[in-house]
Amino acid sequence: MDLVPRSTNMPSATTGYRDQNAALARDLAPLSQITGKPVNATTLKGDFLGLVVDKENLVAVCRFVRDQLGFDLLVCVSGVDMLDHLESVYHLRSTTRAQLLQIKVRIEREKPEVDSVVSVYPTANWLERETYDMYGIRFAGHPDLRRMLLDDDFEGYPLLKDFKQVPMTAKPRATTQIDPNMAVSGKFQQQHLEHVVQKKLGQGLEERLHPGTPTFGHAFQDYQEAGEQQADTE
Repeated sequence: MDLVPRSTNMPSATTGYRDQNAALARDLAPLSQITGKPVNATTLKGDFLGLVVDKENLVAVCRFVRDQLGFDLLVCVSGVDMLDHLESVYHLRSTTRAQLLQIKVRIEREKPEVDSVVSVYPTANWLERETYDMYGIRFAGHPDLRRMLLDDDFEGYPLLKDFKQVPMTAKPRATTQIDPNMAVSGKFQQQHLEHVVQKKLGQGLEERLHPGTPTFGHAFQDYQEAGEQQADTE
């Protein structure tokens, strides 16, 4: 039976995504009137488009893609520490176009602040608070910007790469630390000091009559005999 080659005219899922992204890229072109520069939309892993915009234009861009392109749902707001700067990343979804769009804003590390998009997407309230809590990015215009997961008096921002969990302290070396080989060597172990013996009937009475009688049978007699033998040899 001969195999029939697959027709190249049949649309695939990848082709469909590419067609949708091409259409979305054309619809994003009017953003150049807001940003003052050509729109450079790139295709990201997962077959969706991403934009990099200046933080001064963030709110206007979000309002445009919501009102004109149907991106009515803010899915996620997250931060990224790039060492020399921070980034605030927004993922928007259109329920009518069934598409995802990413908007990325670069923020100075010395002054990590960007305008809040709560006025465009009310769901940004908690999302921006979480990003502030973890990265220290301040969202200007947020109605209630405060920590969300950590205590109010917590110092630092845990997801920054220079975050230290505790202050760096130099502690002196413990005086009980010895060489590991000495710790497990037999000649440095205590021997013949105690040995567990079977409790004898009436031992409790004997201990009451003669206080100080060892319950676990300390073998001091062995040491006395060993000492006497050593003295004889000398």
